[in-house]
Amino acid sequence: MNIDQVANKMKRDLELAITDQIVDGSKVNKKGKLFLNGAEAKQSLIRSSKLINYVHEFVKHELIRNSVEESLIFPPLGQTNPEIKLTGMFKQKDQDVCVKPQGVLPERTLIGWGPMINSGLYCDYGRAYAERVLSINVRSQLSSLDKNSDTLFERMFAEALNLHELYPKIVMGEVYVIPVYEYDDQAMINNQVKFKSRRTNLEKYINFFYYLSGRDEQDLEEDKQKYERCALVIIDFRGDQAKVYKNTAELKARGLVRNDFEVELAELSTDKFIEDLLLIYNNRFPGSVAKFENQTRPL
Repeated sequence: MNIDQVANKMKRDLELAITDQIVDGSKVNKKGKLFLNGAEAKQSLIRSSKLINYVHEFVKHELIRNSVEESLIFPPLGQTNPEIKLTGMFKQKDQDVCVKPQGVLPERTLIGWGPMINSGLYCDYGRAYAERVLSINVRSQLSSLDKNSDTLFERMFAEALNLHELYPKIVMGEVYVIPVYEYDDQAMINNQVKFKSRRTNLEKYINFFYYLSGRDEQDLEEDKQKYERCALVIIDFRGDQAKVYKNTAELKARGLVRNDFEVELAELSTDKFIEDLLLIYNNRFPGSVAKFENQTRPL
């Protein structure tokens, strides 16, 4: 499975929901009622998490392709649970895709730090184990990007800080999917596939994820709001086949960013996203985790 196949599965499911009101093979919602129109069916598809689960499975396949033992990946391949719930400085949260460490045992620990102190809550793993979990979160925003961008940015800062504040060495990755053009909500009401004329501000998103990607390996007490690596998946759904942009030159050729835009999208590509995370992981925790074969070298 590659990222282009993921994009085309997303396009297929979205447009089948819009035109035929079919979601996961059914024309009825969870209450057994027919979808009123394409807009309602599309909303049901989004809420079902089926689209984002394609990206989850892509990440798992990439881990396996890079020699991670399948038995250490959670949720397991083809499943959506169980997820690993990590306890950070401020809150507990299920992680989308994790690789569990070897050579260290989990230790259930009463939380005695941060705002959860005296809550009676427990950390299921203990600090030594949790810090060695490789955590990758996966998200998408396919509509209302302008309205939700501030919330997205604040959430990403907060979630990295939540874990890095307690576990400075934990390796975190983030995969985020956005469209070049959003599907037109009004056309969906009439079961038509059309796109809004306003283009997503791609430069804004590229700049943001570029800033958040990469921490100073020499001083892990700094940049706790950042991720070890981010991947930004930019998809144009308008053609017969979905197009995933891999570098800034492609965007410039299509007039999607300014000609003098200097940030390189290739550094946020999924192509080496997992490989980079594993290199960072094995340099931080040499020999302490799973069989990440041939994945240790200087960064």
